[in-house]
Amino acid sequence: MVVLGTYNFNQDHGRAELANMIILHEYPLSMVDHVGFRRNTIKNDIMKVFEYERDKTMKLLESNASRIALTTDMWTSSNQKRGSMAIISHFIDASWKLQSRLVR
Repeated sequence: MVVLGTYNFNQDHGRAELANMIILHEYPLSMVDHVGFRRNTIKNDIMKVFEYERDKTMKLLESNASRIALTTDMWTSSNQKRGSMAIISHFIDASWKLQSRLVR
């Protein structure tokens, strides 16, 4: 049996879900080059997600009582000749679980 109901579209929720989908599945930003999307909008939404998660990580690191190890990873994309670097923090949380978080 199929039950139909009303649906309320929430543009902000839809944009956030699209940004999370691109981040989670590592889709290229070119997927939003189609007529129905605006690339700059999704880039901004992705950066908002990153900044929110970074702020959460920084607060977690500030409240952390254990030591923190930092590692870096560098790579260059072959088609764009652009280099990137990531800084990752590794630490044991209050529940004795190893945490690894992207810092930059």
